[in-house]
Amino acid sequence: MRHSVLTFLFICFITSTGYAQTITDPTTTDVLLLRNGWVLRGQILSALSDSSVTLETRDGNRFVFPQTNVLSIRHEKAPAARSRGYGLFVELGPLAARNTTAQAVTTAAITFHVINGFRFSRWLYAGLGTGVDLYATQTFVPFFASVRGDLSGPSQRQGPIPFYFVDGGYGFNATVNDTPGLNYIGGAYTSAGLGLRFPFVRNTSFLLSGGYYLQRSIIEQPGRSSRQSSDFNRVAIRAGFTF
Repeated sequence: MRHSVLTFLFICFITSTGYAQTITDPTTTDVLLLRNGWVLRGQILSALSDSSVTLETRDGNRFVFPQTNVLSIRHEKAPAARSRGYGLFVELGPLAARNTTAQAVTTAAITFHVINGFRFSRWLYAGLGTGVDLYATQTFVPFFASVRGDLSGPSQRQGPIPFYFVDGGYGFNATVNDTPGLNYIGGAYTSAGLGLRFPFVRNTSFLLSGGYYLQRSIIEQPGRSSRQSSDFNRVAIRAGFTF
């Protein structure tokens, strides 16, 4: 499982590096004016001597027009993505594990988190989150603080942008107890890892991340001094959106 995580993170950085090599000028954009009144912004991929003009928009769409339909081509300052302000993250995914319980029940799980916070810069976002983590034998509702941010700057051709995240807080145990005498108690929650952010609208991105996930649990029997503590160690592979 460790090798799978390292491989995923390695691919994240190799992919982002490949896109970075295609960047021309992140501060300007090409503006294509057509004779029918259309105005398109992006990057001109064809030479001016070609019989047609090919333009690629920031979301990756390509348009091809005959030179006779083009009125003019100009350059202007590229609109900057929002670097400060409110931000929302929504993430969902499996919590993978190889081991099973003593009763041969798989310990794999699924997680759903929502984080609300403030983006101070492209490199730093801080917020508060909650959600639900569904394990095979227990259910948790975590409340946590989240710190995350980009690991590279924007580009004109918006490829994937690597980012980091670190979450920490407390997971309340919401397990329905059908066994008399048992008391399920929550515990510390923490998560950290790396991911890729795929911008497709100015301030909206698709997210894909992987990392380490820990949830502590305590099972207590009232009237007895014994407390059984266990840790749910997982590999989190999550997808989601940020707005």
